[in-house]
Amino acid sequence: MLLYGQGGIGKSTLLAQAAAYIHKTLGLKTRVVGADGGGTKAFKPLMDSGIVEYCPIDQWDDTSIFNVLDFVTKGWWPADALTPNSELLPPMESYRECPKCLGDTGAVGNAVVAKCGACGVALGVGVRLKKKARLINNFETIGLVAFEGLTAFGNTLLNRLRKVDPTGGRSIKDGDFNISALGQQHYGDAQNYLTQYVANTRLIPVSLVLWTALELRGQDDGYGKPIYGPALPGKKLTALCVPWFTDVIHVDGVPKARGVDGVEVIERTLFLAPHFPPDTKPYGFVAKSSAPLAGKMPTTIPFGVEGNAMATYFKELDSSYEKAKATMFSV
Repeated sequence: MLLYGQGGIGKSTLLAQAAAYIHKTLGLKTRVVGADGGGTKAFKPLMDSGIVEYCPIDQWDDTSIFNVLDFVTKGWWPADALTPNSELLPPMESYRECPKCLGDTGAVGNAVVAKCGACGVALGVGVRLKKKARLINNFETIGLVAFEGLTAFGNTLLNRLRKVDPTGGRSIKDGDFNISALGQQHYGDAQNYLTQYVANTRLIPVSLVLWTALELRGQDDGYGKPIYGPALPGKKLTALCVPWFTDVIHVDGVPKARGVDGVEVIERTLFLAPHFPPDTKPYGFVAKSSAPLAGKMPTTIPFGVEGNAMATYFKELDSSYEKAKATMFSV
């Protein structure tokens, strides 16, 4: 899932709501990889309760950031989440299963062992042991892994590429300080790796993976048309990234009314389908839901001052699937 919107619109709050919902319904915790410098204010009550674990990856040494991001987007987690450059631990390990006790035989790779290391039963010659996987390093307690955010990951990659290869674009020498501009190759590399990192997260063994991103309102450099969507390194990915996600929710502010002092009141809303901002009707923001069409999923959900908008979303999604199922079997 992707949540995107302007800075300060409430993406972190919605992420915290999702974490609370996962804990309430599944009894599982959330791990958040923070890269946008937004802090932990929205998560603090959940962190204090042990429901959310937070890792500020933007505070890590960037000399190996490509490698680090590759691991964390596969579910690896620091031994000490609040200590930068801490050892990363895997979420799973593989083993060869005993046909008798279903435990770990101790066999490594395709090697043959005479007896099971767990129960001691003798294993016949040539017996092929099934390869299994199990969750480790407390990953069995996790139901949601979140990344804040997609825009910040892209900027981190661009900054590192600029340091590694300052010749990619314009370079200015200011005393001992080198000022380097980004080149086209930098953007291409960052886009390729960001695509791979999002693909990595599809294999994390949890109920939900959630990304956040900032909103882009810009112009296409080639055609001069407005571009609306998630802000990524280079405008090329703004439209291309939508298929990466099962659900794309745009969080936006809708003018509702004017107060007694004439100040416009903005009502924050979760948009679950494409919509058009009032100022540019021909061009709109992308959004989509995984709900089947027959389920009659609502296209908007109010953010609300109280309550849990994400809980409402998940409940509506479940209801939509049930309605669609009933419709299909009634034919």
